[in-house]
Amino acid sequence: MKTTTRSAEPITSVAVLHSTPDDFRHELERSHPDVTFHWIADLEQVDAVMSSAKPDAVFAIRKTGFGGPQHRRAAFFPGVRWAHVGGSGYEHLLPIEQSDVCVTNGRGVLAPFVAETAISGMLVLNGRFLKYIDQQNRRLWNSLAFRPLADQTLLVVGLGAIGHEVAVRAKSLGMRVISATRRVQEMHAEIDEQYPLTQLAELLSRADVVSLHVRHTEETTHLIDAKALALMKPEAILINTARGAIVHEQALVSALAEGRLGGAYLDVFEQEPLPHDSPLWACPNLILSPHSADNVVGWPSRMARFFSDNLTRWNTGRPLLNELARGK
Repeated sequence: MKTTTRSAEPITSVAVLHSTPDDFRHELERSHPDVTFHWIADLEQVDAVMSSAKPDAVFAIRKTGFGGPQHRRAAFFPGVRWAHVGGSGYEHLLPIEQSDVCVTNGRGVLAPFVAETAISGMLVLNGRFLKYIDQQNRRLWNSLAFRPLADQTLLVVGLGAIGHEVAVRAKSLGMRVISATRRVQEMHAEIDEQYPLTQLAELLSRADVVSLHVRHTEETTHLIDAKALALMKPEAILINTARGAIVHEQALVSALAEGRLGGAYLDVFEQEPLPHDSPLWACPNLILSPHSADNVVGWPSRMARFFSDNLTRWNTGRPLLNELARGK
């Protein structure tokens, strides 16, 4: 986690954007008695509260049903010196380089749980449990062979906090782990081979499982399209717990329907909630979850504790965790 030393006036007033403030209201207020918290559970009240409270900082948790431009408006409202995103994604705040506001995020807080979910999807698909569920519904007794994961290669696309946690868990299962990442990093024990993202096309044909963990940018939009899917093994598994737009959904539907891909697990979609008429609902060998890979019990409180630690750091002149560089 990146740290940056602060030399600034203490934070004494914080606006908190969260749909259910009671998740951690008492914990924050008890931990910081000298800070006044202004709670915003209705995004229509953002402008009014920000104008009257004039907070020094903003802590905002964005999720399905509680998003929109108000989050960026609050973060860069006049007088705000620090904005903390209660999650890893911060695309909704870009461009950051146009502001003097310090921006931090919760990168890594929920990474172990997203990795656990991604590995779970891989295990279900590789173990052919979708087939067993279908057989159970039809009262069929038929044993199906599966390939041990220890004989397989996992391609981790994006080696941030979540990608790293996925690699650790896959390695413990005996998999060979290769990665494609925007910036080639120092090698870790759980990574057997590391390549720049520009070599993704060359790596797809080697992978038995492809797990996506990159940010959504112009570069990664439809990173996995019809051409990329055609490079993958016909029995390969695709996992996306990153951002929906990274996968071309119609191309994936076609690949699964035509038997050109072994299976897929999607937790994120180009449009959320997923429309009732989306062909993904009826796609064979596909597991869907409603953007819930990090929905571990008590996750808002985990995000609040991370913010609370950073607030203490700010007010005691210590380095902040996860400060985002300008232009990112």
